[in-house]
Amino acid sequence: MTGTAWVVLAFFQVITYIPPEAVQYVGGTVTAIPQEAVGDLITADEKMLSFTWTEGGKSGGGEWRIPYDRVTYLGYGQHVAGRGWNGKGMWTNKRRHYLTLQFKDDQGKGQAAVFMVGKKSIRALPKILELRTGLKLQYEDEEAREVGNK
Repeated sequence: MTGTAWVVLAFFQVITYIPPEAVQYVGGTVTAIPQEAVGDLITADEKMLSFTWTEGGKSGGGEWRIPYDRVTYLGYGQHVAGRGWNGKGMWTNKRRHYLTLQFKDDQGKGQAAVFMVGKKSIRALPKILELRTGLKLQYEDEEAREVGNK
């Protein structure tokens, strides 16, 4: 690989990095959340799911909330996002974990939000959302099902 290709690859990895405990909004119909906002999905409230974020690491930011009883679908998928050095002398596949929420807005229209979830948050978050919404998590593929059932 040429030097330029390594620089481009390293730059791409920096841009797509989120901390292991963080969540990033990657798309959907929620215009109140800035694209690629990084923050936290907060499940502590028994009636509302919240996503809070900061603006570029500065103070400020915002919060988006949705009542659990408006959520109509929970989906989980994962995608291999390249290979990386694991610090133990081995190359490993880096996985990105995605959570999809479909819900009804205030007018009863169907909406969706897709979040990339850090590896420390993905273990507990789907189970908590199943309990809070009363919905069964839908797995995108068999590999996602295996990770979700660990």
